[in-house]
Amino acid sequence: MRILLLLIILMFAAPLSAQTLEQEVRALREEIQRLREELNAVKDELRARADTVEQMPLVQAQIQEHAQTKVETTSKFPMKVFGTIVSNTFWNTAEPNWLDVPNIATPYAPDARTGSFTSTLRQTRIGASLDGPQIGSMKASGFFAMDFFGGIPNFQTGQVMGLPRLLYAYIRLDGEKTAVQVGQDHMLLAPRNPTTLAGMSFPTLYRSGNLYLRVPQLRAERSFGQLRIAGGLGAPVAGDFRSETYEFAPPNLSGERSRTPAFQGRISWSATPAGPYEKPQWEFGASGHYSRERLASGTDSSWAAAVDFDATVDRFGVGGELFVGRNLDAFGGSVAQVAKSAGGFIEGRIAATRQLSFNGGFGKDRLFDAFKFPVALSQNSTVFANTIYQFTPEFGAAFEFQRLRTEPLRSAARKNKHFNLTFAYSF
Repeated sequence: MRILLLLIILMFAAPLSAQTLEQEVRALREEIQRLREELNAVKDELRARADTVEQMPLVQAQIQEHAQTKVETTSKFPMKVFGTIVSNTFWNTAEPNWLDVPNIATPYAPDARTGSFTSTLRQTRIGASLDGPQIGSMKASGFFAMDFFGGIPNFQTGQVMGLPRLLYAYIRLDGEKTAVQVGQDHMLLAPRNPTTLAGMSFPTLYRSGNLYLRVPQLRAERSFGQLRIAGGLGAPVAGDFRSETYEFAPPNLSGERSRTPAFQGRISWSATPAGPYEKPQWEFGASGHYSRERLASGTDSSWAAAVDFDATVDRFGVGGELFVGRNLDAFGGSVAQVAKSAGGFIEGRIAATRQLSFNGGFGKDRLFDAFKFPVALSQNSTVFANTIYQFTPEFGAAFEFQRLRTEPLRSAARKNKHFNLTFAYSF
């Protein structure tokens, strides 16, 4: 019996062992296939991660560009924020009225020690441009800019706490040939300024033949090919505001009391943009101004006529303006006095390379019929020269020299030499 059982066990042992081995081999094959699939999945994942790492700088750059140029307002229209950080370090040999942007040399004792040296960033500005909706055939847009040239607070270190000042704030509608604008902008009268980095808040040659004012206005412009005509109404700013303290509300002075706006217009003839300065190759303009002032002694008028020009040939450029008028103290004319005067400026430019340029010029404002006006100064003039180097389109530096000469009616001329090192970074 035992022998029979043993034979039965030996007969079935081999088939059972063979079946178990086949199952194990099949299981191993399935396990190997599964491991291969998992390994391939791991390789694909690692490859995908490597591609993502390579694309990250591009993705980050796209995100940064989007953050800079795709700012939206509550109206869902895009807005671009811009600005320029301006650092001025300067030295004066005498006693000008403003240390950083001198325009009149003030008197001083002959035996006194004169001169000054310091640095400021109050010409730094910031602003925004806004794209608006399409209104009929015209495109709406907005523009705003401010700097920190609005004075200093009454504090022991107030000279490093420049107060904000409104520069531009206007709404504009542009059509194919017609434009309408309302808000504060540079006046239409004599809009040209010398090439400089040192004078941004007030332009170089201000009160030395360069008329300047940013004023609230309503104006319209129309193009006829190369010819452009502009005219408008402006706030009647007379330039007679004087106060030693902060004022919350604008006072009712001679310009406001006239109850009439200022009238300005300009006609210009220009070429298409060309040249290393990215300006029109040439442009000529003529402009005029008229407003009224109501004084205690009666009503008086303020008027001006001006011509301006600019031309660039290859690496060389020239520009300037000439004017004649009366009661132009609001625009820096008549050496900031109520009188008749004539003046202007001229500048020359050399673009040595695409990054380096040399600029220089001369401006003068001189009173005529001075015996009819009880004023203290007869004329004011400034010579300037600078070199500007653009390290990049955003970052530039300049060194400028100015020689200011202010001549009183009945005393010796007063002089000041001004040296200015400027760094400007735009964003």
